[in-house]
Amino acid sequence: MQMWVYWTPTRSKLTAQTAGFTLLEVLVVVFIMGLTAAVIAPNFPGLFDRISFSNQKETLFRQINTLPYSAYGANQDLVLDHDLTLSVPASLDGKKDNQSLAATDLGIETPYRAASLKQVKLDIPDGWEIRIPQPIFYRASGFCTGGQIKIFVGSMAYEFGLAPPYCQITQ
Repeated sequence: MQMWVYWTPTRSKLTAQTAGFTLLEVLVVVFIMGLTAAVIAPNFPGLFDRISFSNQKETLFRQINTLPYSAYGANQDLVLDHDLTLSVPASLDGKKDNQSLAATDLGIETPYRAASLKQVKLDIPDGWEIRIPQPIFYRASGFCTGGQIKIFVGSMAYEFGLAPPYCQITQ
């Protein structure tokens, strides 16, 4: 019995008919990309606002959290009170930026005996409001008396308690 073997060469290169993608495959990919863009694109303007708000909030918290170290480093008693500028007599207006004020001249009652206090200046972002019901005192030793801070941003309100001895805002 004889067997005939036929050898046919196989083509190693693709022909023009089998190369590339079908129209259906391209349409599916374009549809998926369009659907993804439609879901993600409306969130971009809000994303930048949230990042900006977060950076401003962290900057303000960092300022408040470093106050005990500032008092210790300057060896100066500090007071944080949003209404302090209203209670300082006009005759002391020029002194309050660069020098300390006598505690008796401030018109606020200190919980300890202090020879002089320096008002704390916080950089508050535009549109933000800070309310401090009771003044918060920072001793030259770095310890503070504690208190409450209320931050208002638009219609949102945040309230933080600063607990002695270090008065740190934690997130």
